[in-house]
Amino acid sequence: MQRNKHASRPLSSTRSTRSSFQHSALALAVTTVVPVQIAFAESMKELPLTQVESQQEDQYNVEKSSAPKYTQPLLDTAKTITVIPQSVLQDRGVTRLRDALRNVPGISLAAGEGGIPTGDNMTIRGFTARNDILIDGVRDIAGYSRDVYNIESVEVSKGPSSALCGRGSTGGSINLHSKTAKLDEFTDLSLRVGSENDHRVQLDSNLTVRDSSALRINLLSDAGEVAGRDEVENAKDAIALSFSTGLGSDSRFSINAEYQNQDNLPDYGLPWVSNGSSPVAELADFVGSAPPVDFHNFYGNVQRDFEDIEAQSLTAKYEKDLSASTRVRVLGRIGSVERQSVVTAPRFAELSTSTAVRQSDEKTRDTLDSLSVLQVDMLGRYETNHIQHDLVIGAELAKEKFERWNFTDVVDDNLDSTPVLVDLYRPDSNITFTGQYARTSKDQEATGDTIAFYAFDTLTLTSQWELSLGLRYDRFDTNYFYDLSGADPSAQLTAKDQELSWNLGVVYKPKNNGAIYFGAGNSFSPSAEDLTVSTRGNAANLEPEKTISYELGTKWTLFDNRLFTHAALFRSEKTNARTDAPDGLFDDDDGRFDTLDGRQRVDGLELSATGQLTEQLSIIAAYTFQDSEVVEAGGDDQTDQVGNALARTPEHSFSLWGRYAFSDQLSLGLGT
Repeated sequence: MQRNKHASRPLSSTRSTRSSFQHSALALAVTTVVPVQIAFAESMKELPLTQVESQQEDQYNVEKSSAPKYTQPLLDTAKTITVIPQSVLQDRGVTRLRDALRNVPGISLAAGEGGIPTGDNMTIRGFTARNDILIDGVRDIAGYSRDVYNIESVEVSKGPSSALCGRGSTGGSINLHSKTAKLDEFTDLSLRVGSENDHRVQLDSNLTVRDSSALRINLLSDAGEVAGRDEVENAKDAIALSFSTGLGSDSRFSINAEYQNQDNLPDYGLPWVSNGSSPVAELADFVGSAPPVDFHNFYGNVQRDFEDIEAQSLTAKYEKDLSASTRVRVLGRIGSVERQSVVTAPRFAELSTSTAVRQSDEKTRDTLDSLSVLQVDMLGRYETNHIQHDLVIGAELAKEKFERWNFTDVVDDNLDSTPVLVDLYRPDSNITFTGQYARTSKDQEATGDTIAFYAFDTLTLTSQWELSLGLRYDRFDTNYFYDLSGADPSAQLTAKDQELSWNLGVVYKPKNNGAIYFGAGNSFSPSAEDLTVSTRGNAANLEPEKTISYELGTKWTLFDNRLFTHAALFRSEKTNARTDAPDGLFDDDDGRFDTLDGRQRVDGLELSATGQLTEQLSIIAAYTFQDSEVVEAGGDDQTDQVGNALARTPEHSFSLWGRYAFSDQLSLGLGT
C-alpha cells in the first residue's frame, strides 16, 4: 500500500487487539528450509559445505565471519567487515564492548544524550547503531553496557545491511559471537586488580562430557571505581552456561543460558554552559562548553542515585546436516533486560545570576525490554551448469516488548519545589536523602512483531569472478500505548511497515590472495525502530527513512596469508531523512511536524591491516576518513544546517595496536 511521505497514516487513539504471530506464518517459515535439490534435481551437483574453523588463540587475522549469512571468506566478501578476535580482546585487556570498538575507526561512541539510556550508544559511518547490536545474529534488546567476558569475537559490518539484519543498520551492524562449549578440556582463571579499588575475577572452563558432548561455564565478578571521577563506581556479576551435544556428528544441539546483574552509580558528567545563554561573568568565556572545574567533580547524590540492571537470555540452536551439501539451522531465543535507575542531570539553577548547580534535577527510569525470536535457515552448496551456488534461505519471527513504569519518590515528593543546590567548584555528593523511590503505575507499553523472509546466493562464475545477491522481506508491526497511567490509557500509535531490502556484490580475484570488489545495499529505519515514537506532531505517520550505500574496495593477504589488508571507498546516502516541515505546511501547530525531505550523505575512505608483520610482531591497524554533509533540510528554521557535518562523524579516525612476542610466555603490547 502506498503512503504519502508527509502524513498518510493517521494517528490512532483507539483500543485494538494486540497482534500475535499466526500458525500459518510459522508453518510458512519452516517450509523455507526444504532442500533445493527438489527444484534442481536433474541439473544440480552437490558440493560439500565448509565449517568455520576455530583460529589459533594468538592469531589476529580471521579468515571468515561467524555469521552464517556470510558464506564466503572475508577476502571474497564484497563488504567492509572488521573482526576483533579473542586474541586482541585479551591482549588489550578489554572488558566492555565500548572498549573493543575503539579498534574500529568510523565508529563514534556517545553517552545518554537526548533521553536515551546510558550504555552502548554509537554511530557507524555517521548514522546511529544503538539498535543494531546483535548477539549470534539475533538483535539484542535495550540500552545497557555489554561485557565481553562471554564473547569469542566482535564483528563489525559497515554499510547499510537491512537485508542481513532487518530494520535499521543504516551505517552498519555489530555482531557479538558468544563462547560455546566445544570438545576440549581447559580452565582459564584470571584476576586483575587496579589502583581504583577495582578487581575483576573471570573463570572460563570447558569440560568434555562423553565423546560428543561438552559443557562450558563462564563466571565474572567485576567491581571498581571509575578512573578520573569522584564517587562513580560500577559492579557486575555474571554467569554463562553452554551445553553442546552431537559435536562432530551430523546432528548438533546446543543450549546457552546467561544471567548478568549490574549495580552502578551512574554519572552524567559535568554541567554545560549552553549556547545562547548569558551566564555570569566568570563563565562568559565558556559558552558552548564545560565550565572550568575539576574533571573529577561529581554532581550527583551517592545516597540517592543508583542503577540496577538485570539481563538474562536463553538460546537453543539445532543444526542438522541433511547431506554433505545441505544443512538446516534452527535457533530460538528468549531474553529480557530490566533496568531501574535514578541519576542526576547536572544543570545550572540560574546561570545568569549564579553558578549554583541543581542536584534535584534527577532522571528516573524503570523499564523492561523482552524478546522472543525464532530463526530457521537452510544453507546449501550446489553446482548447476558449472556455476557454484552458496545459498542461505530462511525466515525470522520475532516479538519484542517494551514496558516503562513511573518511578517516583513515594516518601518525599517536594524536592522539585525546593531544589537542592550544590557549589559548582566543590559539589557535595553526600547530602542526606530521606526519600524512597518505588515503582508506581505503568506509563508506556510497546510491542513490535517482525516476520521476515530472506534469501542469499553467492554465484562462483569462474575461478576469478563471484556475484552475490541478497533479498529480505520484512513486515514490522508496532503498537505503542503511551498514556497508560494518564487520562486516556487506551491512547496508542500503530504502524505496519513492509519493506524489501537488498544487497549486491561483485568480486574479481586477479590472484588467489587478492580481490577487487564492488558492493551495494540499502536499509530502512521506521519511526518506531526502537519501539517508541514521538506522540507529538506526525512522526508516527511517516514512512521509514531509506539509505543506500556503494563501496569499491580491494582486499589482499600478504606474507603467506599472515597479514590481511583492505582499502575501500564508500558513499552512504540517506535519501529521505526526517526533517522539520516548512512553516505553513500543516495547519495544526500543536507539536512538531516532520517531512521526509531531508538528505544526508557520508563519503569516505577506509584502510586497514590485521595480522602478522613478522612471526613475532602482530598488528591491528585502521584509518577512516569521512566527509559527511547535510545535503538538504526541509524546515525553514533548519536551512542553516545544510552543509554542516553530521553529528558524531569525525573526519579522521585512526587506531593501532601491536604485540611483540619475545617468547611463548612473554609478549609486550602497545597501541592507541
